[in-house]
Amino acid sequence: MDELRPWTEATDEAEARAAKLVATAAAIVPAPVDLTAWDAVVARSAAPRRDGRLVFAFAGSLAAGVALVMALTPRPVTPPAVEPPVLVAAASARWTQGADGVVSLAAGRLSVERASGATVRVATPHATLEATRARFLAEVTAGGTTLVVEEGEVVLRGQGQERTVKAGQTLVWPEAPSIPAPLEARPTAVASVCEGVGARLDCLRLEAKGDGLSAQAALYELGVAERESGHVADALAAWTTSLSRFPDGVLHPEVRLALLVELTRQRRFAEAVAVARGFEAACAADPRVGDVRALRRSLEGR
Repeated sequence: MDELRPWTEATDEAEARAAKLVATAAAIVPAPVDLTAWDAVVARSAAPRRDGRLVFAFAGSLAAGVALVMALTPRPVTPPAVEPPVLVAAASARWTQGADGVVSLAAGRLSVERASGATVRVATPHATLEATRARFLAEVTAGGTTLVVEEGEVVLRGQGQERTVKAGQTLVWPEAPSIPAPLEARPTAVASVCEGVGARLDCLRLEAKGDGLSAQAALYELGVAERESGHVADALAAWTTSLSRFPDGVLHPEVRLALLVELTRQRRFAEAVAVARGFEAACAADPRVGDVRALRRSLEGR
């Protein structure tokens, strides 16, 4: 084993070796440094590195995210197209269509030929009609609006009232007022030579051509018989002829009432009002004048 020597004994030798090392290092000539190139190296090391694979990965992730959002986002459902209704007007009909789509029917006949999901609105002088998925016919006359529903249902509004008319039903609006029982036609107390005759109508027509009370009775009874046979026009003609020939005859109150009632039933309201006024003026003392006045007032509001 070497003998350990104190640190102070190695001082001279260490210093000699250190001095030699310093002299060797000082003899090395340093290489010149290009400061411009060094700056470029520093700039390259500081610049971020771009990896094309990262770009493609990011683009793929973005596309997948968009696809997932589109799949999860509810898409608006486009409602199916609604077919327009098919309206057919008679050649003589008078109608117009406003910007709001409402058809105004002033007179004549109009029909909806195809049930449609679109709402159809028809306005007449008497009421308004509204329907969806329905086929119906509307006809306007002086006496009112006739509604015939073939399919679905139609809502009619008029005079502050509302009615729903369903398939197979017919409604005439405004409704005719009820006829007071005392105003209904009744047989005369005048004996007629035509009673019991087989060809009674022919007999009455012949009897009506005469004069006096028998002719008045024949005209009145002829009107009643024609009405019962379904010949309304002939019945009205018989009673009108009676009034023109015998305006103050014994039976003129009965004839006036028969005319009033039948004209009301036929929805010829304006003519019925005129007949009622004539009765009120000519038969003021008749006990039925109150019923006539009440009927006239109800007719005037239609």
